[in-house]
Amino acid sequence: MKVRNYKQACVHLWFEGRFGEPYAPLPDTETALSRFVAPCFAVGVRLEADDAISVVAPFGLEDVFSLTVRPNPTRPVAKGWDKAVASARGRWPEITVVDPA
Repeated sequence: MKVRNYKQACVHLWFEGRFGEPYAPLPDTETALSRFVAPCFAVGVRLEADDAISVVAPFGLEDVFSLTVRPNPTRPVAKGWDKAVASARGRWPEITVVDPA
């Protein structure tokens, strides 16, 4: 899937200033999802023109279905990790959080 969201396509322009980490331009949606702070958030769903549903989940869906929030294993723990966890717990108090090692 190609990047279609303007904000997503331009994230490399503002990300480092806001979060202090470099962020290379995104070639596609799967790459964008693979950079999310937690695998359970790294899921994209799209309704196609033929009414088929496309799902992109670079880390799989296990954490989504088990209500588990863990740090993305392919990047350093996000500087906003605690804020992301607090926000998720506020919406879904039943989640399990795996703290960064």
